Amino acid sequence: MRLVRLGALVGSVVLLVATSVSMFNKRVELQRELDAQVASVLLLANQSADATVARALAVAEASTVDTDPSALTASFGADAAACIATASATDCNGADLLALGAFGAAARASLDSGGSAVVAVDESSDSILIVARDEFTVVIKLQSQELLGEITADAFAETGAAVDVALAADRQGASGVAELRNVDGYRVLESVTTLPGDGGTIVIGVRLANNIGLVGEGLMLYLVLLALGTVLVGLAGWTFRIDRRALEIRATTDELTGLVNRHEFERRTDEALIAAERSGVGLCIMLIDLNGFKQINDTLGHQFGDLVLQASAERLSGAVRETEIVGRWGGDEFVVLLPGVEGGSAVRSSAERIAHRLSTTPIVGDVSIAAAVGAAVFPQHGKTLDELIKAADLAMYGAKSTGVSYRVADSLAHDMAAEGQLFIHG
Repeated sequence: MRLVRLGALVGSVVLLVATSVSMFNKRVELQRELDAQVASVLLLANQSADATVARALAVAEASTVDTDPSALTASFGADAAACIATASATDCNGADLLALGAFGAAARASLDSGGSAVVAVDESSDSILIVARDEFTVVIKLQSQELLGEITADAFAETGAAVDVALAADRQGASGVAELRNVDGYRVLESVTTLPGDGGTIVIGVRLANNIGLVGEGLMLYLVLLALGTVLVGLAGWTFRIDRRALEIRATTDELTGLVNRHEFERRTDEALIAAERSGVGLCIMLIDLNGFKQINDTLGHQFGDLVLQASAERLSGAVRETEIVGRWGGDEFVVLLPGVEGGSAVRSSAERIAHRLSTTPIVGDVSIAAAVGAAVFPQHGKTLDELIKAADLAMYGAKSTGVSYRVADSLAHDMAAEGQLFIHG
């Protein structure tokens, strides 16, 4: 009996020690996860701020003397402001930004750089100024919190993290990320980033509640451990599903535009073709090419070209119904699947709507773009995706060569037969 009791005691001690060690290790693991989350939020905030500044520089350099200041700030936050000034007049969509203290030095720096856009911090208004000065002057003002962007701010809210942005006209120490530290129950991480051209610094701080505490003793310890184990199993399954979903998204989505990629579009279209053949209801494939995109890339740079592709993708998505699919085919070509659209008037109406949506207003800043749309219908112009794409590609080339916004495979074939012409598009 004593041996049994001794064995039970030893077993209990071993169990308690093992439990204590397990709980300690788990606490260390949770602390690491919390620290990783803080670092991840800070990285996202810095990437968002860098992207916002780069986009503002591109918009400023792409503007003309006739650009509406409101168009310059349309893609930024509600508090963004802009001015365009000449020797005789100043046009602003808010206060006169040329009166801000940081403007003078920024304007001189822009002149010294040949009119290129520069960045400067205006501490009095807690904002940055994007200034381009040559034959005319462009000024864009962004408040510190606008650097994060609305989407990024929403992502921060989901994590429970608080993100603070501070601007300084003078360099605040070396650029980089400080060490994690505890401040009043929070894990805090800060970074210092120098703005382009040494135009000041952005200090971003992330705070996340450090709520990893200790559990009780005795029976409660075991109950908590059991509950924690159950939660962790569920969390593991949930994170597995999240990771698997993230992998699926990366495998099916174009990274730049967020549209379905070519492989995923082909898969969905093959499914739609099978359904269309069974039901006897046709569908339409449209191939869209952005006219003059190569010139935009060559003159304004690939970064601005990426902005044009992203804006084009957004407009195309807004021009179709929920049952229709927009994908990026490659380069500056997009493709649209329109199930149930088969009649001539419906095809033409959809093509006109898509072409008009792309060209109706400037796509980025004051840069406008037009598109050539080629349409092909199942089963009239092909029974496979490859056949429909070839027909739509030929129609699109016909639209580009004749200067119209769209062509349908039927009308193009009729014109070629009448004129004895043959278009070959590689």
